[in-house]
Amino acid sequence: MADAPRNDPDDDSLAHARQGTDAPPAVYNIAEVTALIEQAAHDLRSSLNAIQSWSYVLDRSIDSMAAPAQRALDGMRSGMQQQLALIEEMEEGVHLLADERAPDWSQTDLQAVAVQVLEDKRPAAEARGVIIAPLESEDRAGGFVVPGDALRVGPLLRHLLVHCLWRAAAGGSVRVHLTAEPDFVKFRITESPPVERSRGASRLSALSDFFGRRPPAAGGHSPRQSTALLLTRRMVELQGATLTAENQDCDSDEVTVCIAVRFPRVTTVQQG
Repeated sequence: MADAPRNDPDDDSLAHARQGTDAPPAVYNIAEVTALIEQAAHDLRSSLNAIQSWSYVLDRSIDSMAAPAQRALDGMRSGMQQQLALIEEMEEGVHLLADERAPDWSQTDLQAVAVQVLEDKRPAAEARGVIIAPLESEDRAGGFVVPGDALRVGPLLRHLLVHCLWRAAAGGSVRVHLTAEPDFVKFRITESPPVERSRGASRLSALSDFFGRRPPAAGGHSPRQSTALLLTRRMVELQGATLTAENQDCDSDEVTVCIAVRFPRVTTVQQG
């Protein structure tokens, strides 16, 4: 009978030498990934904070600044604030997706969560000149309580609102409607209409394909989506909910896009 293969510790060293002694070790666990995310977010924020500080110095150093230069400076500050907020949202969303903790399933009042989300993001909307209308609620059956993951329901709705705020132009508006149906509660958010109304139909089609994870037609490519919407889609799926794109008014020729999340009354994902 042939001898069993010898497990020589030098074999591993030899293999490593063949690959190059400077080869980096593999990333094995989520802790390393989250540490990388935190450091990348820190580095991005540091640069933006430095630019923001110098913008402040420039603004205070010039007694009378020409109107175009003042508008440019205001635009820089607004853009930096937006980027800082997006970094924060991205960091939170990725952490939640990589979180190894089991979902914290409990009965969740979506009306209370939605009201808090709107209040949390109202200052960001005001800074951009975007109006957030008060929450509209319609109880057709059963109230607004659903089984939800307490760790992720709030951030899920917040990311969706952030997406709509960043798409809206100054002077635009975002509206949120909550509807209680017998089998689900629907959180519906209306995007601010685009300047080019004709783009509504193509936007609705692209979102429907994105939410349904449908591949593009042969030779085509999928439109890019925001980080907030990418994170929202994944968190919606983890909730066992469904994400759809709708027209605000089906009887109108002009398409105003709404994004709806339907939270089932009975969870369809494994709890614990």
